[in-house]
Amino acid sequence: MASSLTATVVGSYTVPDWYPALRAAVLAGTLPSQAFHDAKAIAARAAIKDQEMAGVDIISDGELFRRDDNYFGPPNAMINYFAAKIPGFSREIRPKTGVTPVAPEASLPAPVVVGNLEPVPLGLVDELRFLRATTQRPVKIAMTGPHMFARVVWDEHYGDQEALAMDMAAVVNAELRRLDEAGCDVIQLDEPILWFLPQDQVWGIRAINACFAGVKHAKKALHVCQGNYNPDPAAHIGIRIFPSEFAAILPVIQESNVDVVLMAFASLKVADLTPLRGFPSDKMLGVGAVDVQNPQVETPEQVAQVIERVVPFVSPERMWVNPDCGLNHLRREVAFDKLRAMVVGAHLAQQQYKQ
Repeated sequence: MASSLTATVVGSYTVPDWYPALRAAVLAGTLPSQAFHDAKAIAARAAIKDQEMAGVDIISDGELFRRDDNYFGPPNAMINYFAAKIPGFSREIRPKTGVTPVAPEASLPAPVVVGNLEPVPLGLVDELRFLRATTQRPVKIAMTGPHMFARVVWDEHYGDQEALAMDMAAVVNAELRRLDEAGCDVIQLDEPILWFLPQDQVWGIRAINACFAGVKHAKKALHVCQGNYNPDPAAHIGIRIFPSEFAAILPVIQESNVDVVLMAFASLKVADLTPLRGFPSDKMLGVGAVDVQNPQVETPEQVAQVIERVVPFVSPERMWVNPDCGLNHLRREVAFDKLRAMVVGAHLAQQQYKQ
């Protein structure tokens, strides 16, 4: 039962428990790296098939080629995977704390900037080709935004976070243009930290818009989230580590040159949604309707209730529906069931709106 609300994912899908074992075998020399790459392709095809079976309209590859394990979750796949390819980063990874006031003790594995960041291909066009060869549905590719890079990495070169972010934006822009030229349907930036750093928002918005400059064909999406972190993959649950007040992110939403903004609603349980009156009328809102930090699967009715709370502020004609964040920490059966509940719940909400 498909929903007339466009259903998509944020990006990542469940990371199999056997990823760390295969990585260890590659490092030990008992398994060739190509064999692990082939295993990632199998996992990505399964992720795509799960999304199709659940009724998701815009598909990702689960970002499974970017991971060697699920330790620390997104920091490895969102930051370090790309840093390893970009000139200007050393190959050193150091732990970094104090990134967020919600969990100042949280230690993120952070790369080190030692020179000017220079644009190079980052592999996302290869992900797009894989998607096109695997699904007939519209597809999306997501990448970390420059503000998060500037705030998470160790800077031993620029001494100026805005300058670092703008050079990173040039790196991202070159890759997003390549994706656009290759025919990607939706291109997304992930920027979680601008929520709680208003002093960064002027240059953070400038960096976001620089990333999308020259993107002419794809829908431009911005995901503003609250983090999804856990250094223990065996826990199969992410932890929200960034503070979030809807009013605080409105300037970023209003001034970013994007078509769609994806936000969390299910996990935040915000009582007052009136700041959404300031949501710009020329943008779509992706409503996060399932909580990726709770392994309990929502009922379709619970999903519909989340969507219905947003309807007074943003009409369904301007809504997408998506999980609150990535599904990488969850067990596969939980991730799939949440996607299925999300799609059916969106259909219920649409039917109730039409009555």
